[in-house]
Amino acid sequence: FSSRYELPLLVQSVVMNLTMFLMIHLCVKVRRNNAIMRMRERVFSGQYRKKESITVYQKQKTAHFDSRYFWQWTDFQSYVDFMLLVWAIGAAITYLMLSVTWFMETIGFLAVFTEAMLGLPQFVRNYKNKSTHGMSICMVIMWTAGDMFKTGYFVLRHAPTQFWICGTLQVSLDLAILLQVYLYRKNPAPRNAHRGD
Repeated sequence: FSSRYELPLLVQSVVMNLTMFLMIHLCVKVRRNNAIMRMRERVFSGQYRKKESITVYQKQKTAHFDSRYFWQWTDFQSYVDFMLLVWAIGAAITYLMLSVTWFMETIGFLAVFTEAMLGLPQFVRNYKNKSTHGMSICMVIMWTAGDMFKTGYFVLRHAPTQFWICGTLQVSLDLAILLQVYLYRKNPAPRNAHRGD
């Protein structure tokens, strides 16, 4: 899993990460613009601002990091800060452990396996709700096409085995989500469905 891989795979990874950050930025912007009431500011530092109705000034309260609101921050900078923190810690640990083969193999496996499991939360959500309401079928079809292309590339270019194994797992998960679309097509939307979940 710690074998060298081709430059196009690195470029694809960088482009994917930048795209994900653009999507996060868009989601934060849309959530803030569509809020009916001003929502409590939640930032990565664990602080939130609350306006007191009795007094004119703003009071700032410090809260311990609340795991219920993890990845639900109200500003884009919090997402960037968190990812930079994760990157810095990961880079430091990786640098210190470069010569430890089992560690590098584990990191490689976790990286590829994490990407292969990106569709799992959507699959689980669909299964729990017995509905695919609110999910973009076009998006899943594009996932599937991209994952098939990527897996084919891995096989044709003789990429390390873990790439095409995890690519096959990813395509299988995409197809399972498309199967859910067919199986749940007549089911009504769940009562607690919220746009953007």
